[in-house]
Amino acid sequence: MNLFSVLLTSTALQDTVTNVSNAATTATQTAATMPAESYFSLLLKGGPILIPIFLLLLLAIYVIIERWVILHSLGKSDSVWFARVNELLSENKIEKAAKFCNEQTNAYARVVGSGLAEVGETTEAVQDSMQSQANQQINLMERHMNWLGITASIAPMLGFLGTIFGVIKIFYDIALTNDFEISTISDGLYQKMICSGVGLFVGVIAYSGYYLLNGKIDRIVAGMDKFANETLRTVRSLKNKNAEL
Repeated sequence: MNLFSVLLTSTALQDTVTNVSNAATTATQTAATMPAESYFSLLLKGGPILIPIFLLLLLAIYVIIERWVILHSLGKSDSVWFARVNELLSENKIEKAAKFCNEQTNAYARVVGSGLAEVGETTEAVQDSMQSQANQQINLMERHMNWLGITASIAPMLGFLGTIFGVIKIFYDIALTNDFEISTISDGLYQKMICSGVGLFVGVIAYSGYYLLNGKIDRIVAGMDKFANETLRTVRSLKNKNAEL
């Protein structure tokens, strides 16, 4: 390789480095001059598909708050009321014990009170009455929970659907205009990806609320079983004592 070729190669390398540097500087300046956008303005670029997603978000928040208040009321209990029930039962004051249970607002007392109302019947009748009341309380606690499951499933799907429609439109416009600029593609694509992000966000909220509330329901159901079994043992003991007398 002669000296002239070396000089040409060196000059070409310098020109390439200069061009890359100028391009990077231009990109940096362009990025610096671009106005910063708020999160709200970015969300608006997601398109009309965000409307049903936001409606699902409002629905999920409402159901979570409403169910949490109801479950807190049904599951709120202490040892005082059941100790009072046992005290009345030991004194053979079954009607007063049932009335006292009916005055309470928690699910445990409603189940126990339902069983005490059937103490004059067989033990099986007492057990069936408490089981029936427990099923009613479970239905009450699980009301509207299906909306959270629907939201957790539908919201991400709507988000992906909005993104897919957006990508289809981008490539359709490219096919019409034959404009294959990377800036055009990336600008439209990031706007449509907002739909997927929002849909997943709403789905996570609904999914988390669904399982948190179900965990609280399971704890209340376990408490109902506990108090029902203790009441059933007490009723059997009373029947045996009365039979001996």
